[in-house]
Amino acid sequence: MIDHAPLEIPASPRPYQIAVLVRQVLPPLVAFAVGRGWLANDSATLVAALAAILLPIADGQWRSLRRSRALARLGAIVPDSVAVVR
Repeated sequence: MIDHAPLEIPASPRPYQIAVLVRQVLPPLVAFAVGRGWLANDSATLVAALAAILLPIADGQWRSLRRSRALARLGAIVPDSVAVVR
């Protein structure tokens, strides 16, 4: 019996590409704004720190919600001897 999840392959690479684009473009834009004086260096550091803390938390919560919904859908399909949705 296999006790691990199957490999999940996204149908579209667009969400990953957008995330990579934002991750690569944002630092030069922030550096440009700080260099022009539009944004204080302390403010940029604070925003970056908050994003580094909050984005992984939000992503984890979103993935947990999607996994829970998928398990609930599966539990509704399989017999009660296999799984019961409460």
